[in-house]
Amino acid sequence: MQITSDFNQKIAEFPASAALVLENIPAQLGKLDAAQVEELKAAMSLSLEELMIQLLPVAASLSVAEISDFRVGVVAEGLSGSLYLGANLEFTGQPLKTTVHAEQFAVVNAWHRGEQGLKRLVVNEAPCGHCRQFLNELCRVDQLQVIVYNNSKGEARHYTIGELLPDRFGPADLGMEDGALMCDLSYPLELPAELEGDELAEVALFAASKSYAPVCQSRAGIALRLKSGRIVTGRYGANAAFNPGVTAMESAAVNWRLALLHNTEDAIEEAVMVEQPSKSSQKELAASFLNKYGISLRYIQL
Repeated sequence: MQITSDFNQKIAEFPASAALVLENIPAQLGKLDAAQVEELKAAMSLSLEELMIQLLPVAASLSVAEISDFRVGVVAEGLSGSLYLGANLEFTGQPLKTTVHAEQFAVVNAWHRGEQGLKRLVVNEAPCGHCRQFLNELCRVDQLQVIVYNNSKGEARHYTIGELLPDRFGPADLGMEDGALMCDLSYPLELPAELEGDELAEVALFAASKSYAPVCQSRAGIALRLKSGRIVTGRYGANAAFNPGVTAMESAAVNWRLALLHNTEDAIEEAVMVEQPSKSSQKELAASFLNKYGISLRYIQL
């Protein structure tokens, strides 16, 4: 993944007391915990919404816009009061479907850090239809406030998901009642006996067990071992409209990008995918993505 982040430059533009707090973001994988948020608000005499707006350029600096050269930043507030950064990711040589939108990045970030819903989401561009449909799947989505900040006008517009997506289509329209994306779901999955003790396979299995797939019922998880020894994961986040969902590989790409913020040389060295059998499969997409980096996918079908 080509990294063009100017993250450190954006942090340096903040007052020194605030910059000291923001410098924790790489080690915390794109997160500011609730106590740090309060510290920043006090140091800069800002409301929460004003702080989130100030953080938009920091979020956008995480973008990898290899195709469009168009950077989008998102800052999301979780139910815990913590903030999560998001940015768009694009991959040359891959179908445009593998693009991760900034809103998806922020959701994946928060979801993998244990959040079970979002209170508000601030973005520097109005969410596209794809992202509106994606956000519609979130747990407690009717409580979500989406704020679009126009920098040139210095204007913030506030929306509910119902206002952004009237006559919404969701899991209920398909007769699905299997929770919602970011709800605390867990499915009892088991590895074949011969793989017990295989660390990377077990981590991928856990990711699959926490995935969200109410329509296809095909849970999938990926574990990537990086050069530093760090393991990052990705889990499937489905959508009733299919395409706006995030595959396990796309989720793993988000977490790899966040790991690269901490260590820009942390390349992928090994990858394992665990997937339940279904009429659809994410195997080939993941294998194609990893092949770009010279990595073969080890695939385990349950």
